[in-house]
Amino acid sequence: MVVIAVLSGGEGADLARRFAAAGAAGMLVADLRPGVAEDLATELDRPGCPVVGVSGDVHQPSDVAALVDTASKHLGRIDLFAVAGPHGERIVSFADLDDNLAPLAELLALVGEAISEVVPPQRQSDSPSAVRTAVR
Repeated sequence: MVVIAVLSGGEGADLARRFAAAGAAGMLVADLRPGVAEDLATELDRPGCPVVGVSGDVHQPSDVAALVDTASKHLGRIDLFAVAGPHGERIVSFADLDDNLAPLAELLALVGEAISEVVPPQRQSDSPSAVRTAVR
């Protein structure tokens, strides 16, 4: 399952469409702008790839916690976390991090300290990755 966080000035629609076309098992799209993620979720939701859209600010720990809770309840374990910002996209696979946290450090620089609350529980899960597709 993929979480896509859209930062101010970013655009997540193309990234979400690419994940859907690549066979993602599910997606949660979070956007600061009310209604944008929800509309995209309605457009992309289909059997085999449920999509949930939420409004939220991934710079806020409470919004990150709510985002992860929503993703877990509706879609399952998070495999990939993607950020679409004004300077491009970053995609991090939790399964591929091992002890090399450099890719995650780059992502953290974009979304701030809030996401750090989410990573330890995700890395401790021994469930196999459902999505192994790298989208660029």
